[in-house]
Amino acid sequence: MKYYLTEIIISLLLFFVMMYVDQTVYRNVMPLNVIMMLLVLHVIFFKYLLTEKRILPYIVLLILLVPAVYFSLPALTYDEAEQKIHNSYDLEELESILVPLENDSWNPFTATSAHLFTGKSGSEEITLLVNTMTGEILPSTLPY
Repeated sequence: MKYYLTEIIISLLLFFVMMYVDQTVYRNVMPLNVIMMLLVLHVIFFKYLLTEKRILPYIVLLILLVPAVYFSLPALTYDEAEQKIHNSYDLEELESILVPLENDSWNPFTATSAHLFTGKSGSEEITLLVNTMTGEILPSTLPY
């Protein structure tokens, strides 16, 4: 266990930073599966690759982390999605919840959840689904 302490600390720090960004900026819509997998591989292979003087595979593993983070970032933050709703629909008493999305895709970077905004425009109640990964706003009739 003590042999892996350095890489565990590095991977945990990166994981907690990504979780913090996901919870505060994107409100839990980031697909973090690939990032977690790469961080676990970092812990497993760190000592082996560096003690065997295999620097190139270790650097490749670290380089793979950069596009994984890039493709996991949603197109819209929560605040941008809320602002887009306000600009497009002029809703009052805006509330939002996180709803799961059906995902039949093999792509690990597709969204698994979206924000469902509900508000009033005059006397009419409007429900809109915002997929922050793509930036789409769709009218919704979901019973939430």
